[in-house]
Amino acid sequence: MEKVMSALEELKRINDVYGISTDSIENLQAEMNRAKVCTPIIGKFSSGKSALVNTILGYSNKLLKEDITPETAVPTEIVYADIEDKITVVRNDGAYKFISVDEYREFKADATTVRKTILQLRNSFLKKIPDVMLVDMPGFESGFEVHNKAIDNYLPQSLAYIVAFPADDLIVRSSVGNILKELCLYDMPLCIVITKYDKKNDDFELTFEKMKESLKRFIGDREVKYCRTSSFTGDAEELEEFLVEIQKQSQEILASKYRKLALPVVENTESYLITTLNSSQLSESELNEQEEKLHKQMSTLESKFSNEQEDFELEVSECVEEIKNDVRQALEGEETTFVVMALNGQDIKEKLNTVVRNAVTVSVKKRFIPKVEKYLKRVSKVLSNESLGDIQISFTFDADKLGKGIISPIVAVVAGLLLGTPIIGVIAGIFIKLHSDKKREEAKQEIRRKLQMEVYPQVLTQVDNGIEQTITKQIGLINTSISDELKNQKEVLEQAMADVRSRMNDEKVRKENLVIDIKNDLERIGEIKNGLR
Repeated sequence: MEKVMSALEELKRINDVYGISTDSIENLQAEMNRAKVCTPIIGKFSSGKSALVNTILGYSNKLLKEDITPETAVPTEIVYADIEDKITVVRNDGAYKFISVDEYREFKADATTVRKTILQLRNSFLKKIPDVMLVDMPGFESGFEVHNKAIDNYLPQSLAYIVAFPADDLIVRSSVGNILKELCLYDMPLCIVITKYDKKNDDFELTFEKMKESLKRFIGDREVKYCRTSSFTGDAEELEEFLVEIQKQSQEILASKYRKLALPVVENTESYLITTLNSSQLSESELNEQEEKLHKQMSTLESKFSNEQEDFELEVSECVEEIKNDVRQALEGEETTFVVMALNGQDIKEKLNTVVRNAVTVSVKKRFIPKVEKYLKRVSKVLSNESLGDIQISFTFDADKLGKGIISPIVAVVAGLLLGTPIIGVIAGIFIKLHSDKKREEAKQEIRRKLQMEVYPQVLTQVDNGIEQTITKQIGLINTSISDELKNQKEVLEQAMADVRSRMNDEKVRKENLVIDIKNDLERIGEIKNGLR
C-alpha cells in the first residue's frame, strides 16, 4: 500500500506541473486511507456474536448489548481509532449523529430506520488489527428482511466471514446451511467459531465431529478455520490469532485491489504526455488536422460501443426468462416440503424466501454473469482495436469483483419484493384439524393446487420485476462507467492539444526544454506503471 501511495504522490506532482486534474488521484488516496479488510461475524440470534465481540474488546463494562430483540439489531462496524473513541449512528436516509460510549451502552436502534452503527475505538486488541473491520451482524433467523439485506450489502466488500455456533447447539440447521452455501458461491474464506465453549457437554467432541460432517453437505471439502471461544471465561485466543493473521495479509490484499485501480489513473497522465510530445512537433495546420481526426475517432468509438450496448440489451430479456425458469424449478423441487409445512400449520414464508434467494443467486451466477463478462470482453476488444490520436484506448474489468457487485443487489431486491407481498395468505387458510387420511390427502391436493395456481405465479411475477429492474440498473452502471472512462481519456487528449496550441508561439528553446521534460517524465511514468503491475 505504501508503494501504491508513493506512486500516486509522484503522479500527482507530475500532473501539477502540466496542469492536469488531480481529483481522481486524490479520491483514490482518500479511499486508500479509509480502506479496511471487512470481516463480518454472522450467526442466528442468541449464538453469542455480540458477547464474542465484547470478549475480544476486553472491556470490564460490556460495550455491545447481548440480549437484544430482532427489531433493535443492526450491523455494527468496529474499527481501531488511534486518538479517541467515536460512535456514529447512520440512518437509512443517510443522516447520522454522534453519541458517547455511555450513550451507546443504553442505545436501542430501530432496525427499520437505522442502517448501521460505527464504533471507532481506542482499544488494545483492535490496535493489533488496525486494517481489519469487524462487523457484528444481526441474527439471520429473525424473519426480518432488513437483516438479510444487511448480509447482502456486506458481501461484495468482505474478505472473510466468521460464522458463530454456540457449543450447546451444534446442529447445522437448513437456515444456517443455506447461508453457508450462499457464501461458498462467492468462494468466501470461512471461520467457524464455537461460542459458549464453557457450556459444552460430555459428548462435545463427538457432536463437534458430526457438525463438521454436516457442514460438508453445504460447503464441501473447502478449508475451514475452527476456533473455540468462551465469553464466560474470557477466552477468544484462537479467534484473535485468526484476526491477527488477516491483519498480516491485509496490506497485500488491499494493495492488490488498489494497484489495479491506480493503473488507469497513471495511463491517463501518460496519454496526456505522449499527445503533448507528438503534437508539439506539429504546425498549426497539422494540429488542426489532428484535432479533427481525434473527433472522428471518438465518434467511431462511441458508435461501436452503442452497437455493443444494443446487442447486449437483447440478451437480457432472454436471460430473465431463464432465471425465472430456474426459480420455478427450485420451487417445484421443494413443493413436498411446502405441503408438509402447511399441513403442520407452519409459516412457509422463510423457507420460500430461502429457496428463491438461493435459486436466484445460483442462476444469476450461472446465466447472467457470463453474459456480462462476454459483453465486457467484446467492449474491451472494440476499444483496444481503436485509438484516440496516438494513444491506444485502455479498458479493464475485474471479473470477481464484477460478480460480487452484481449478484448481491439482485438477490437483495428480489427477496425484498417477495417478502413485501401478502402471497402467503393463500396457504394460511388451508390448515385444518384432520380426522382421516382422505381429508389429509384432499388437503395436500388443495395446497398443491394453490401453490401451482396462486403462490408460484405471484412469486415469479415478483422475481421477474425485481430481476429485470435490478439487472437494467446494474447494466446502466457498467455502461456509465465505460462512457465516463472514454470521456475522461478524450478530455485528457483534448487538453494536451489545447496546451500545445497555447505554447505554439513560445520561443524554440522553450519548446526544446518542454520536449526534454516530457521525455523524462514519460520515462518515470513507465517506471511507476511497472511498479504497479
